[in-house]
Amino acid sequence: MPRGKIALVIALVALVLAAGCGKKQATAPAGAGPAVVSTAKAATGLLDNRAVVSGKLEAVQTASIVSKVPGKVAKVHVDVGDRVSAGQVLVTLENKDLADRVTQAQAAVAQAEAGLAQAEAGLKSARSALENARDNFAVAEANYKRARELLAMGAIPQAVFESQYELPYKQAKQALEGTVPAQVEQAQAMVKVQQAALSSARAQLALARSSYEDSFIRAPFSGVVTARNVNPGEMAATMPVISMANIDRVVVKATVGEDHINQLKQGEKVQVKIGAVSAQPFTGVITSIAPAADPTTKAFPIKVEIDNPKHLLKPGMFAEVQLPSSGQKQLLVPREAVVKDGERDYVWVVKQGKVQRREIKAGESDGRYIAVISGLEAGEEVVTAGQESLQDEARVTVKN
Repeated sequence: MPRGKIALVIALVALVLAAGCGKKQATAPAGAGPAVVSTAKAATGLLDNRAVVSGKLEAVQTASIVSKVPGKVAKVHVDVGDRVSAGQVLVTLENKDLADRVTQAQAAVAQAEAGLAQAEAGLKSARSALENARDNFAVAEANYKRARELLAMGAIPQAVFESQYELPYKQAKQALEGTVPAQVEQAQAMVKVQQAALSSARAQLALARSSYEDSFIRAPFSGVVTARNVNPGEMAATMPVISMANIDRVVVKATVGEDHINQLKQGEKVQVKIGAVSAQPFTGVITSIAPAADPTTKAFPIKVEIDNPKHLLKPGMFAEVQLPSSGQKQLLVPREAVVKDGERDYVWVVKQGKVQRREIKAGESDGRYIAVISGLEAGEEVVTAGQESLQDEARVTVKN
C-alpha cells in the first residue's frame, strides 16, 4: 500500500478512537435520569475502637466451710442449690455432751455467784463492826480521860478506875487497832477469792458455750450452696463439709496491656458481653486495678464486678470486657462513603443535587466509620451507596 494511503488509514483510526473516548466521558446518555444514591452527613464523633479483654466469671465470694471441732454429723440442713442467709445453720454435729458441759458450767457459775454474795455480805458486816469499834473506842476514851481526873482528885478509888474505865478503854483500843481490822482484811481476802472463782467459772461457761456453738456449722455469708460433702453419721474433720458462693455479684478477672492500663479508673463503668446469657452487654464496674504487671504475662490484672440479682450469670461463663476509649473526637464518615483509587481516598460530595468527587486524607477506622483528617467539612453530605456510575457534576436523587 502506498505510504500516503497508510497515513490516511492511521488518521481515520485515531479519529474513531478519539470519538469513542469522548462518548465515555459523557455525564449520562441522552434522556437518562439522575442516579439514585444514599447519603450521610460527615459529623464529629468517637470511633468505637475500644479494646476487648476476656476472662471467666467468678463468684464475688466463695467459701469451703470446715468444722471447727471434730464430731459426728447429726443433721445436714441444706443441699446443693439452696439459698442460705448469713448465720444460717448448715450442719449440726452430735452435741449432747457439749450441752451437758454447758449445764454444768452454768451451775458452777451460780455456785460461785452465791459464794461471792456471801463473802461480800461478810465484808459488809466486818466493815460495820469496824465502825462500831470506832464509836466504842471514842466513848471509852472519853470516859477513861474523865475517870483519870477523878482518880487524881481522889473522887473514885483505884479499883473502880481500873475495872470500870481503864479496862474498857484498853479493850476498845485493842478491838479498834487489832481484832476488827483483821476481820475486815479476812473478809476482803475472801471476796477476792470468790471473785476469782466466779471469773474462772464464767470463763469455763464461755468455753463450754463456744464448744457447743461450734457444733452448729453456720453460713459465713448469704449465698448459694455449691457442694455438700457429708451425710448424717459421717465424721466432720478437716475436709470441707459444705461449699458455698455468693453470686449476687460476679467478678471478671482479666488482664490489660500497658497501652490501655492508664486509661482505666477504679469505679469506672464498662460494658461486659456474656454471649451465653444475652446478646446485650451487661454493665460492670472496675473494682480493682493492679499497680504492677504480672511477671509471667507482663499484663496488668483487673477485676470487674457485675450485679447479678437474678443469678443468670454463672461462675465459669466466658465474658468479654470492652475497655473505654480515651480517643479524641474526629470528623467521621461511614466506611462505605470512602472509595479508594490506588493509594488515594476520595468521597462523592452532594451539593445542590449534583455530586463532586473530593479527595480526602483518611485516618483510622473502627469498621463502621472512617476518620477524615482533611478534605471534608462537618455537615457535608457524602454518598454511601450508588457511587459505581457517578461522575463529576452528575445529577443525583437522594434516597436514604
